[in-house]
Amino acid sequence: MNKNIVFLGLMILVLLGYIFNFDKLMSNSFIGATSDIRWSYSSSITIIKDTINSYFNQAQTLENFATQRDKNTHYKILYERAQNELNNLKQDMQIMDSNLSYGTIYAKAVSYINLNDFSKVILDKQLPAGKLYPLLTPQGFSAGIVRVYNNLTIGYLNTNEKSNYAVFIGDTNAPGITSGADENGYILIQHIPKWYGIKVNDEVVTSGMDEIFPYGVKVGRVVGTKDLLNTKMAIVKPYAFVTSKRYFYIITKTTNVNEM
Repeated sequence: MNKNIVFLGLMILVLLGYIFNFDKLMSNSFIGATSDIRWSYSSSITIIKDTINSYFNQAQTLENFATQRDKNTHYKILYERAQNELNNLKQDMQIMDSNLSYGTIYAKAVSYINLNDFSKVILDKQLPAGKLYPLLTPQGFSAGIVRVYNNLTIGYLNTNEKSNYAVFIGDTNAPGITSGADENGYILIQHIPKWYGIKVNDEVVTSGMDEIFPYGVKVGRVVGTKDLLNTKMAIVKPYAFVTSKRYFYIITKTTNVNEM
């Protein structure tokens, strides 16, 4: 009897639950509670992600700043080195003609005229045509001459047979003309009068007699001589092997206004 009463009571409760939607109320309460939990979890994940992204963005920004700082430091060193080389060049040139003043242009070789000829290079500076310009290394040694042809500034390096300028050799100032180089890159000095004595280790400098180079720019030292029919030839080891160089100075010569 008691069992029947209990069973009947349970059935009544179930029916009342369906009638008054107790299951939906319980479901809504459960969903509401779980929604709060999901929202809190989602917010926590978002905060964590934002924190991680902010950290890595800051790290990348710092790395970019460090890279830019290193580049700026490198460029500063190159600039200071170029300025020091220019100052040393002006001090070492020993220009003797007081009626003339000389300016220098820092130039870069951008390409060869011909890929199979390393003795002629195109320089990145524009100059007036119709004259020859002396070409020097950043250390102040002779490198060749510069001609302007078809609006191109062309450097004829010491190894080129058309790189011709006047020089003095040794203590006797034996005159000669540069005429390219041999297979070792040694400069050949032609048209030296036979009566001049030349010996190994004599220093060769520009004479300034051709109105291309100023006097006193160092070229190299004699390592050998050769007697020709009416003249002598000197073989000179240059102070600078210029075919491996990319940066040069071009000397421009202007008349001193005070002397005109």
